[in-house]
Amino acid sequence: MRFRRTAVVLGAAALALGLTATPASAEQSYVPTESDFADCPPKPAGAAKWTCYVSTALEGGFTLGSRKYIRILIDKPMRITSAEGELADGTKVTAFGGVRQPQNFKVVSVVPGTDVILSTMPEFEGRFIGVGLNGNEPDEFKVRFQLWSPGGLLGSNCTIGTDADPIVFKPKIGVSLPWLFWLTPMAKVWADEKNFALPASAGCNSYPLLGHPDDLLGLPSAAGNNSANFVWAVRHKTF
Repeated sequence: MRFRRTAVVLGAAALALGLTATPASAEQSYVPTESDFADCPPKPAGAAKWTCYVSTALEGGFTLGSRKYIRILIDKPMRITSAEGELADGTKVTAFGGVRQPQNFKVVSVVPGTDVILSTMPEFEGRFIGVGLNGNEPDEFKVRFQLWSPGGLLGSNCTIGTDADPIVFKPKIGVSLPWLFWLTPMAKVWADEKNFALPASAGCNSYPLLGHPDDLLGLPSAAGNNSANFVWAVRHKTF
């Protein structure tokens, strides 16, 4: 998936525990391998050019909702794969390879205006799910957030955004630099998104101690209240 001609992915963050002065995110280690390209969409028939973009999360997180002292962090790298190319007649085509996320993210609270974690909420977790590209525009993609709790107390299909009505992300690159990861050349990209709105959650029950996700996060939430900021390792392969 490319954003402003560069592939990127939502990122991963180290999860600090307890009341500490440790920053709320730290860069994850990443060793590139050929398996990075396992989810590349196949080259369409008649395509003259076809390039697969793989973006692996190194650091980052979300602020979802109007209660800005609630953060959502990911403590394992995630990967988003997409491809784009051109048919013989010049028509541009794109395809979504999907999201690989090895672990659910955690909802944590932080000291307002800082990166200091105040507490963690391990009973309230979630998953970032890619629904697809937004039409043929490679700078946008569609997602939803799947929330869950042990014992299924939030419900079996508690989401922010749905497949039918997903959230549209339009990340903006701040810095993109050539980078070597274990002698493999690629790009390191810093990007964020601050202009997406969020609806009320759908299909969610109230959690006994934390309450309803809408009350916990402050949903629905207008554009400008929500944000996502990540550091990504980006590589590509042409077929």
